[in-house]
Amino acid sequence: MDELISARRAHDFTTFLSASCQVRLSEIEVMADIGVFDSEKGVPQPLLIDVVVSVVPPSRDELSQTFDYSHVQAYAVALAARRITLIETFALELAQMCLAHDVVLNAEVRVAKPRAVPGCLASTCVVLNKCQA
Repeated sequence: MDELISARRAHDFTTFLSASCQVRLSEIEVMADIGVFDSEKGVPQPLLIDVVVSVVPPSRDELSQTFDYSHVQAYAVALAARRITLIETFALELAQMCLAHDVVLNAEVRVAKPRAVPGCLASTCVVLNKCQA
């Protein structure tokens, strides 16, 4: 009888579990025309980007079942080709691009601008989550 109760409790517990897995890219480096000050405009600067996206776990062992992380680098390169003023905007737009994929549940994007403040690494972090309807 105790085994039946334990099995039933284990089954009840698993009904409350949700699963996701993460896809990560670290230290993506792009050169971007980014910054607020006149001295920064038109002068490409390095950005260091880390991205973590939580995705629905794949149901099959196929790339089509998950988020292809090469997209993240392509998105970062595409954004770097545009003039953007704030690293916060860059991070937000990159996160939104990742969330556009059906399997992506949330995206965390960190963007660091090594030349922004002498003697330290200036950065921002944006986290976006899909809301369930």
